[in-house]
Amino acid sequence: MSLYYLDIETTGIEPGINMIVTIQYAKLTDDFEPVTDLEVLGVWEFKSERKLIRKFLEYSKFFEEQFTFIPVGVNLIFDLVFIYTRARHYNLVSEPLADILHWKPFIDLKPVLVIINKGKFAEYNKFVDMYRVETKIRGVDMPILFVKGDYESIVKYVKDEYQATLKVLRQIKEVLENLKFQQT
Repeated sequence: MSLYYLDIETTGIEPGINMIVTIQYAKLTDDFEPVTDLEVLGVWEFKSERKLIRKFLEYSKFFEEQFTFIPVGVNLIFDLVFIYTRARHYNLVSEPLADILHWKPFIDLKPVLVIINKGKFAEYNKFVDMYRVETKIRGVDMPILFVKGDYESIVKYVKDEYQATLKVLRQIKEVLENLKFQQT
């Protein structure tokens, strides 16, 4: 089983019309410690979104193998649907999305963060944001930074978000490990 931090940045929230700006990933231990450095694939390096997605799919075997690349992150349904939709747009995947989501394991922090946020979806990600130290850039700033060609700020943001997410993951894991359940 191979756990990987996974996140993407996009030019908007509609995978049918917006595009992926970055895909970032890093292999993790079962304790959510990095095994590899964070790999940031930027569309500006590949000169096309299609080549960016193909590179990620070749590395991860994401839609091909069940346990080779198990994503760990926040709001992964958004990321997985976006990657799938854009890959499908370029005929890089043919299997139906419902089939993939049925058999593909992933660990998504979003439900846990919503619970911590007293069941509220609004601002659930503030628990990750509070650990970001390098930049105050937000995900909604990505389209503007991309259009401006400020790729350095994009990379700085994704690296900061990665470190913050790992801190939250480890903290949640520690709390959950210490829970004691009584059998009735």
